[in-house]
Amino acid sequence: WDLSLPHPIKQDYSESGYYVMGEHFNTNKEVKAVIDAGPLGYQTIAAHGHADALSFVLSYKGYEFIIDPGTYSYHTKQKWRDYFRGTSAHNTIRIDKLDQSVSGGNFMWLNKANAICEHWSSTEHADVFIGCHDGYSRLEDPVIHKRSITYNKNERLFTISDRIECERNHLVEWYWHMSEDCEIETNGNVYIITNQGVSISIVIDTPKADKTIISAHESPPLGWVSRRYDVKVPTHTLYCRCEINGTYEFKTIIK
Repeated sequence: WDLSLPHPIKQDYSESGYYVMGEHFNTNKEVKAVIDAGPLGYQTIAAHGHADALSFVLSYKGYEFIIDPGTYSYHTKQKWRDYFRGTSAHNTIRIDKLDQSVSGGNFMWLNKANAICEHWSSTEHADVFIGCHDGYSRLEDPVIHKRSITYNKNERLFTISDRIECERNHLVEWYWHMSEDCEIETNGNVYIITNQGVSISIVIDTPKADKTIISAHESPPLGWVSRRYDVKVPTHTLYCRCEINGTYEFKTIIK
C-alpha cells in the first residue's frame, strides 16, 4: 500500500454495535474514532463484558490519544478487577458513582445496560452517530444517557453531546483516558494532549463542570492503563463531574 493515499475501510458494524468515524484511513493523516454501542458481553451472563456503553476511543496520525485502559486481572486483585471493567475506566458517563451494569461476579453481570444506535451516517463532510443506553433506568429516578457524536471533516472537529434525561438530583461523572505516551498541558479551558509531537485539543464546554487531571490514583483507582495481564502503569485521565437537577446536556469538543 502507498500510505500517502487513502484506503476505504468499513465503518458501520451495526450487527456488533461498533462504528468507526474519521477520514484518511490507513494513511499518515488518519483520524480514527471507534464508538461502542454493542452488547455488554458474551451470551446471557455477559461474560468478559465491561460496563462501557457508548464509550469512545481516538487515534490521530497513527498515535493513540483517547484509549480503553484494558483489563489487568481476572481472578485476583478484586479492587482492580472491579475498576478496569467498571464504567469509570471507560470514556463514557457514570451516574451516582454506579456502574452502568450490575456485577454478579468476576465474569457475570446481572442488570445489563442495553445500548442502541439510533442514527448513523457517513458523508464526505461529516460522520454522525446518535445512541443511548438504559443502564441507569434501574434507579429510583430513572436516567437515560443519550450520546451524539459528530465528526466535521472540514474542520477536523469532534463534538460529543451527552444528554442526561432525568427528573431529580444526580451526580454525573465522565472520563477521558489518555495513552500513557501522552503529555498534557492546560491553557484555560483547553487541554492540549501531545503524543510524539502530534497534538489534539479537548474543551469541556460545560461551565458548571469541575475538571481535573488525575494520574496513578489508588483509592478510588483512576489514571491507569494495562497493556497486558497483571501489569498496569500510570497514565492521565481527564476527570469531570457535575451535580444536576433534572435533564441536562454536556458537551465536549475535540480538535
